[in-house]
Amino acid sequence: MDLSLTQRPALKRGCRLSTAAPEPLLLIPEGALRLQGPGKHILELCDGERSLAAIVEQLQIAFPSADPAKMQDDVASFLNALAAKGAVEFL
Repeated sequence: MDLSLTQRPALKRGCRLSTAAPEPLLLIPEGALRLQGPGKHILELCDGERSLAAIVEQLQIAFPSADPAKMQDDVASFLNALAAKGAVEFL
């Protein structure tokens, strides 16, 4: 799915972040997904209010050495993969 920078990602009902484990997890009805790299940071920003552009902007502040174009592509790919698993929806 091609994402628009104005789309607002959010976790679907029944999905939530867990940071109690040694590594962050995304709990979904079918199980749990380990979050690596900036995955936790991305999902913390997916509140249904922030657009994809706003999320990338916040991540650029947190990770200033990252290439902005690559970051945008990586965030979109990450969210598309989670949407395919039924964990994220776009408003």
